[in-house]
Amino acid sequence: MSVEKPVFRAAGCRVETQPYDEHSRLVSVYGEAGATATLEAPGYRHTRLTDLVRKRHLSWQDGSVEIEIPGDGRAWLMVFDPPPEVSIFDYRPEPLLEVPGSEPVAARFPVVDVHAHLGLGDADAAERVRLMNSVNVAVAITGGFADRGDTTADTASRFVAAAPGRFLAAATVDWSLVRRTNGGALLAERLHEDVTRHGAVLVNEAHDKGFGVDDHGVGPVPADPIHLDDPRLDPFWAAAAELGVPVIVHCGDDIATYRPWDARNEALRRLYRAPWSRRRPGGLSQQEVHARRDRVLTRFPRLRLVAAHLDGYGERLDVLAASLRRHPNLYVELGARHRVLARQPRHAARFLREFAGRVLFGGDRAQDAGTYREQFRVLETDDDAFAPLDPVDPGPLYGLDLPDDVLTELYRDAAARMLPGVAALLSAPGRPTA
Repeated sequence: MSVEKPVFRAAGCRVETQPYDEHSRLVSVYGEAGATATLEAPGYRHTRLTDLVRKRHLSWQDGSVEIEIPGDGRAWLMVFDPPPEVSIFDYRPEPLLEVPGSEPVAARFPVVDVHAHLGLGDADAAERVRLMNSVNVAVAITGGFADRGDTTADTASRFVAAAPGRFLAAATVDWSLVRRTNGGALLAERLHEDVTRHGAVLVNEAHDKGFGVDDHGVGPVPADPIHLDDPRLDPFWAAAAELGVPVIVHCGDDIATYRPWDARNEALRRLYRAPWSRRRPGGLSQQEVHARRDRVLTRFPRLRLVAAHLDGYGERLDVLAASLRRHPNLYVELGARHRVLARQPRHAARFLREFAGRVLFGGDRAQDAGTYREQFRVLETDDDAFAPLDPVDPGPLYGLDLPDDVLTELYRDAAARMLPGVAALLSAPGRPTA
């Protein structure tokens, strides 16, 4: 979209223009030799002008540029049209780079997906099993959301009982119960029931994005937010430790969420498309909410917490590594953050090698086959510069080319050691091991 019928003018000078090609035009400015003139053209910004006499480039500044009139009284210029004004949501460049690479049809080794919310999808257990078979996901651990009316019993009935050996239940916790009298004890009692009656193997997931565990992510901030280290939650944490049930904790949000939402924010498109990530006044900072989580880890050393989504620090693996070194009862899962790893493949591969056994594979929500395969491509291959499935995420992506021993730890072995229920399913007769 070049500017139609551009009007070039310079005070005290005569200006002539003629088209040169589809994206530029020749401009002659006649004036007093040696004088400086201001060439103006409304709408011409973010583009370039070449002084064909002096062989140098000039840049337009807000529709005008200073030029010098040569000794013969004529400045001869090539002016390139300004770029099209494209919305950030419409900008989808088609890569010109062609490099070899192929997306795996299925994972190289059987996968345990520890972070799923299959109730958010329409597929029944049989349909999910067909999808899992197609991508080599051996076991999915799925939980719901109490604010949607989900319960652990629903998960056990809809998925675990419907396809024995392929699903395990994650406890769905109604965190609002903690506000009742003796609410922490009630949460502990419910968790015991979820484990003993419905077979829950972990809690998926406790949220505190800075507004408390019972905040729904939209609407007004609770007047009395209950954060992770609130003493009212201590009976629950103690019960989880006693039962040996890890808790997936979604702590804070991605770094970009806390930065100004302006032209400098690389995640701008994603932020505007994800209303649950919007910052509301009154919440804790990223550092504060993690500090409260860390106090829980210290207070309950037998409690195992699994940081969801790379703990919100996918762009700062050094910060995440420091947390893992400081707290031996902290683990992490990849849910929906493989693309940020794929932008730093060598650094990410070193991180995953160092913390093999502490990092679990997670998908998030009711993940489709295409996203699983993209994750496997990131983790298993050395492919260069491939585009993300979701264009709102920055690209290109690069494969980490993880060795088999790291892949097996990530895909299944770490989960099997952490969760006896997973180990039992993986060791069942007839279960493939590769």
